Amino acid sequence: MANKKKSKSPNIPAAAPQTSQVTASTAKSRKSARQRKQQRSQIYLILAAVVVVLVVGALIVVNNRSQAQVATPPVVSTLPSELVARNVKGAADAKVVVTEFADFECPACKTFAQGTGKVLEEEYIKTGLVRYEYKHMPLPQHEPSATNAAWAAECAADQGKFWEMHDYLFQEQGKQGTNTFSQIRLKAMATELGLDVGEFEQCLSRQVHAQAVQDDVAEARQLFVNSTPTIFVNGQRVANPSLTDLRAAIDAALQQQGVQ
Repeated sequence: MANKKKSKSPNIPAAAPQTSQVTASTAKSRKSARQRKQQRSQIYLILAAVVVVLVVGALIVVNNRSQAQVATPPVVSTLPSELVARNVKGAADAKVVVTEFADFECPACKTFAQGTGKVLEEEYIKTGLVRYEYKHMPLPQHEPSATNAAWAAECAADQGKFWEMHDYLFQEQGKQGTNTFSQIRLKAMATELGLDVGEFEQCLSRQVHAQAVQDDVAEARQLFVNSTPTIFVNGQRVANPSLTDLRAAIDAALQQQGVQ
């Protein structure tokens, strides 16, 4: 009986290489997906950074504009040019000299300047009886605004507008706390007063009058001045610088000088 030939099994490729190809393709696909995800994340981070920069920039611009906004300067009473010399007003040969030590961020100084000071100007300065001197005494609790204001007044004095800036500073007092008199706001005030802003800004940034302000402070300390406003009439301190007491002190000093 003839032997039957065994049927040969078909030559089927091994499954392992096919599985390996699928795994490699899947890994490649996953890697590509991760890369795309990372790229999207990077783009989002870049966009977020750009947005933050734009927002911060906008806030800075808005803040600068806000700081630069100042009111219209007050109307300053006019004195003949011969009665004004920097921070002094009144006749050079006046028999009585009134000296004030003050701080542009001091509320009591503002009240004095806008009230009693104006009355004294009408009654004694314009009539040639009194020469009035303003000296700086910026207080530590009002820094850095108080010293910045003192420098600004002196820089304005370089252009013949000490008293205009004096009144303007008191008007704007405290509107931005201890940053009221930042360089941005002071520059805006100089513009409103019609000063040469470039010259004013250079004077301010270089602190040209820092020593002059310190000299006033040193003089105040020698006189034991520890509060503002402090007023002297012919070198005598007036304990209570109310209008009534100042009138009395000035009138007494005039009588001593033989002026009725």
